[in-house]
Amino acid sequence: SIITSLDAGDSIAVTKSLTHMLNLASLAEQVQLSHPKRIKNLKKGDFAKESLVTTESDIEETLRRLVVDLKIPPQEVFETLKNQTVDLVFTAHPTQSVRRSLLHKHARIRNSLAQLCARDITPLSEQELDESL
Repeated sequence: SIITSLDAGDSIAVTKSLTHMLNLASLAEQVQLSHPKRIKNLKKGDFAKESLVTTESDIEETLRRLVVDLKIPPQEVFETLKNQTVDLVFTAHPTQSVRRSLLHKHARIRNSLAQLCARDITPLSEQELDESL
């Protein structure tokens, strides 16, 4: 495996990069989930704004889409879920492991993403927010 062949310095760099990526994904998800009305108002299948595409956060809705919309047999869904594994990973509490400056950057990103969800955003404001992100 590529990961196990990395030296200590490269392993740290990869770990930091993945941590940063997951933090940014978490911020985006927080903003998305805080604007359910905005997301519901989007037309089904309208992917003109990639940042507004919904993801399922409800297990019942996800299962319904798999079985009804995608026509995957319920037994296949069950078998796939039955074979899933979960590995627990213990980490420090976020307030202990993330520096203050990074928290401020994340807050600015979160605010910019929230502003992008505003109904009355002008094209110029949207462009400026995209560039700032």
